[in-house]
This record gives sequence, C-alpha cells and structure tokens, in this order.
Amino acid sequence: MYSKIAGIIFPAFTMLTLTVLTMFKAFGEGDVNKSFFIIGLTIIFPLTFLVQGISCALNKINPFIALIVSYIAYAIVLYTLLDKSYWNFTIYYLIFWLVGYLGIKVIQKWRNRKK
Repeated sequence: MYSKIAGIIFPAFTMLTLTVLTMFKAFGEGDVNKSFFIIGLTIIFPLTFLVQGISCALNKINPFIALIVSYIAYAIVLYTLLDKSYWNFTIYYLIFWLVGYLGIKVIQKWRNRKK
C-alpha cells in the first residue's frame, strides 16, 4: 500500500520540494540558486519520472493516475517559477517515464517467457 502511494507521489514531492527550496533561496543567492533549479529541470525531474515509471510497472500502479499527479505538480512549478515555454519539458519527462515503465514490462515478459 505505502509503496503504491510513494510511487505515485515521488516525482510530485521532489518537484515541489525543489521549487520551495529555490523560492526560499536555500541553495544560495542569484545564479547559484538558478543553476540548482536548472539541474533539477534537466536531470533530477526526468530521473524521478524514470523511477516512477519503474515503480508503476513493479507495483502495478495505475499509470494514468501517477502521471496526472506528476503533471499537476509540474504545472504548479511551471506557473510558480517558469514561463509557458517550459511545457516542452513534459514530453522529455514522459519519454523518461515510458523508458522506465516499458523497460520493466519488457523485462518481466522476457523472464516469464523463459519460465
């Protein structure tokens, strides 16, 4: 039960936490704070989507619910700190999610075929 809840909210929690820390300048002033947020956008957020895809496949979580929760959190981040041009990142995050989800599904089918 807890692994399903954690699998659903993991990217949302990560994105919102990083956003709050950035808003309160927890990483420093000026460019240092912005660079941590950019690293989050380009590296940390996609990796959390990858982990969520893997978690959805392993724990049999409804993928649509997980993605909706994650994209709602990203929309909050988008409207809080970014402009509308960052909607392109949603495709980037979806690709990482699909790699995790479909990768595990393919491995599971391969293992079941061997048995």
